Amino acid sequence: MKNKNMKVSIEMMGNEPSPVSGMTDEAQYEDESTMNEMAPKGKFTPKGLGPLVKNTNIMLPLFGQTPDYPMIAEEVNQLPTDFFRILSMFKAAVDDAITEEIVGADMAIDFNTLKDDTSLMLLAGKLNQLAKNKDFKKFLKEPPKNETKATEAGEEGGMPEEEMSSVNADKLMMGRM
Repeated sequence: MKNKNMKVSIEMMGNEPSPVSGMTDEAQYEDESTMNEMAPKGKFTPKGLGPLVKNTNIMLPLFGQTPDYPMIAEEVNQLPTDFFRILSMFKAAVDDAITEEIVGADMAIDFNTLKDDTSLMLLAGKLNQLAKNKDFKKFLKEPPKNETKATEAGEEGGMPEEEMSSVNADKLMMGRM
């Protein structure tokens, strides 16, 4: 028996954006926009960018990433946002290492000083020193202190994971990359 009133509806995934993917796209756009606004601006040429990219590629494996950031062959007025994102990851780890007294405060990365090729080369030198620093490399392999404390709290009957505030969860997830 055929029912002439029966309708078949087939929804194809990917034809229309889901509300979740829309929120993800919006969050990515906002993140990209924020990173673009924060990225250092100045007169940057391949002379200063070359050593910085080279030493960035030396540092990337310490963070579990492939050392394949491409050389920047032209003069730019602002660091590319994807490159700045990588440098921000390095800065967060260095800040943590300074707090834990693994490296000295002289290794701090200050994006406000990046204005020209000389400042890029100084940062490249710091990255080179960090890449060779055995204590810093060991520090990167250890779990972050806040992650260790959260694990211990959970084992000792601390706050259940599902009750963790979203702010704390974000901090935990963003730890060291």
